[in-house]
Amino acid sequence: MKKHIFILLYGILMANLTACNEEDYSTKEYYKCVVYLLSKENYNVYTDVFPFDNGKEVTRYFSICCSGSQSNPKGFSVELEEDTILFSQYNRMNFDIDTSKFACLLPKEKYRIEKYKVEYPANNTDPYVKVAISVVPDGLSPDSVYFVPLSIKSVSDYEINQEKKNMLFRIVVENEYAEQLNDTYYQLKGNKLNANGEIIGGISGSKLARPISKNTIRMYVGNENQTKLSTREEIDKLSMLLTVGEDNKVKISSYGSVEVEQYDMDQWNTYEEVKKNAVDTGVNKYFYLYYRYRTLKTPATDQKPAVYNNWVTVQETLKRLES
Repeated sequence: MKKHIFILLYGILMANLTACNEEDYSTKEYYKCVVYLLSKENYNVYTDVFPFDNGKEVTRYFSICCSGSQSNPKGFSVELEEDTILFSQYNRMNFDIDTSKFACLLPKEKYRIEKYKVEYPANNTDPYVKVAISVVPDGLSPDSVYFVPLSIKSVSDYEINQEKKNMLFRIVVENEYAEQLNDTYYQLKGNKLNANGEIIGGISGSKLARPISKNTIRMYVGNENQTKLSTREEIDKLSMLLTVGEDNKVKISSYGSVEVEQYDMDQWNTYEEVKKNAVDTGVNKYFYLYYRYRTLKTPATDQKPAVYNNWVTVQETLKRLES
């Protein structure tokens, strides 16, 4: 009997000791509150997409974050500033002395950040606060890399993560017909024609399309092939513009030195979207083009006019490839 009473008392004692040593981990902060700018890529790059909108501002957001296992108990303010140190490092490490490939600072007249001093509320339900940045994407080149470089100048409380205190906010453009962030390709099937409109040979391949404005894309003429390594000179020599009207009629024009003339007849020089099938909500996207082009052979001088290669006439069906 005494043995059973001893065991019972011992169990009660151990239970009390265990209860005294238990902690409520859900209410304790085991990590420091550290402030930083959210970025996703190497060199602290954060990328967002800005669709062309006929000269209007387009607003996106970047985030100021505060780490910790709990919400920050105290509110604080964060002061931002422009930072060109990381921008210079990005160009130097990626391109060395090849300045033709350098990323660009987005011109100041192209963007607006209303608040460079941001209030971070106490006990914030999210581990971040969003900051608006408004950009006018019209006029930006899809061949260039544009950054707004930012850095945390100071915080009124807590520490700054020195490795993530600065950020390169990258602006990429897009429209309904092409993207800059993910290369857009169209499958080419078509024919070359002679001066009488007779087919003399087939053409095929794929074409890289670049967004230029809200309803305009750029691509190479005929079955010329643009790659990621194509130079500015090559792009200027071989590119045409396709502008889609509200009626889905397509206007073909020159981008650089190439000369282009379109033939408007029947179904040609139009844009069309066709449902994939009766049950699929997706669509296939097509351009139907009929035009002729000639490329520059010798530039004009004070003494001589420009000399062009022979005209090439083509009919093309372009189907957008799924990314």
